[in-house]
Parts: sequence; C-alpha cells; structure tokens
Amino acid sequence: MRPVVKICGLMRAEDVAMCLIYGADILGFVVDYPIPVPWNLNPAAAKELMSSVSGRAKTCVVTGGSPENTIRLAKELKPDYIQLHASETLADVGYLVGKLGEFGVKIIKAVFPDTPDLEKTATDFCKTGIHSLLFDARTPNNAITGGIADLSLFRSLQIAAIIPIILAGGITPENVTNIVLMSKAEAIDIMTGLELSPGVKDEAKVAALFQALREMPMADQ
Repeated sequence: MRPVVKICGLMRAEDVAMCLIYGADILGFVVDYPIPVPWNLNPAAAKELMSSVSGRAKTCVVTGGSPENTIRLAKELKPDYIQLHASETLADVGYLVGKLGEFGVKIIKAVFPDTPDLEKTATDFCKTGIHSLLFDARTPNNAITGGIADLSLFRSLQIAAIIPIILAGGITPENVTNIVLMSKAEAIDIMTGLELSPGVKDEAKVAALFQALREMPMADQ
C-alpha cells in the first residue's frame, strides 16, 4: 500500500483540482504564517480554495503563532487538520488539542532536525493527543533550499513515537520510491518537489509522483 500523500503550499484553484484528480489524500494551505514564506495565504483566499476540496481528500491549514490565532483560523476555515509548524510549546499544543477537538479539528505537530532534545520532545508532543507528528528536514527559513531528511533520525523517531509520523523535506518524483522504501514512512508531505515556482504546481511532476508510487514494490515491514 502506498503512503498517504499530503501536497502542501497550494495557492491556485487549478492546482487544487489537479491534485484531487491525481489522488492526493491531504491538501495543505499555508495560512497566516508568522514569518514571510512564499506560500502564505490570507484566510479569505484559503477559504475559497478549500471550499473546492471534495471527495475523500482532507484539508490541512499550516500555521503558527499564538493559540488564539490558531483557534480563530480553525473556527473560520474548518479544516480537517491544523498543522502547527512553528515554535509552539508543549503547553500550547496540549491546550490546542483540547480546544480544536471540540469542533473536530485534528492537530499535526511539526518537528525539525534542530529541535532541542528531538526524540524526547517529539515523544512528549505525541502524548498530548495530537493526531500525528511531522518530521521536516527543512525549517521555515530554508523551505526552498533545504536538504533531504535524515532517514536514520526519522526511523529512530518512528520507533519512539506512539502515533503516525509524516516525512517531509526534499521528496521528489525521482527519489520518492527510494525514500519511502528506506524510511518505511506511512505518510509523506511534498511541496517544493512538485513545483515550477513557489505556489505553482507542475502537473507533470504530480503525475510522475503518483506513477512512481503505483509502481513501487512492496516494502518489508
């Protein structure tokens, strides 16, 4: 079975429609992110794009900042998931799990290779009740130029975690088969690896990604 595929950084209606056609499982929209990134949308633009997501595909708002702003976005946009992708504290995450759970929004928490005491921090986040953890090789400051995830580090997190872990960072149609087979990732998150430029997805790359996943040999578990 292929991994769950999250395609992130969507900014155009035609790209949303195209990703749905090819079978993306989760569509990600960066909204009100606290530092400048090329994919940032305002809530009104995100709401319009998210309204066209249909079928079995889920929506995810990627954000950061104050818990109050996150709660406001969740209430306004009503995504399936909120991805906390900044420097949220353990207390913030636990608080948001409770508040967002009241209206059915699940939380994905991102961690990065430079997260202090990474394995313990990740384990502590897992215990707050989040839906899943996202291990991203690229921090927001190097989202375009960052490298590929350290797969040995990802595997150590898989062993320690008690919830699903999503692998992100540097995944492309050309390397996805090798990365999935080596990491045994159950879910992957791709953004720049499918783009012509920030926020503009390349249909040829999206098609090649799903073709590679369909042709991927079964990995030993």
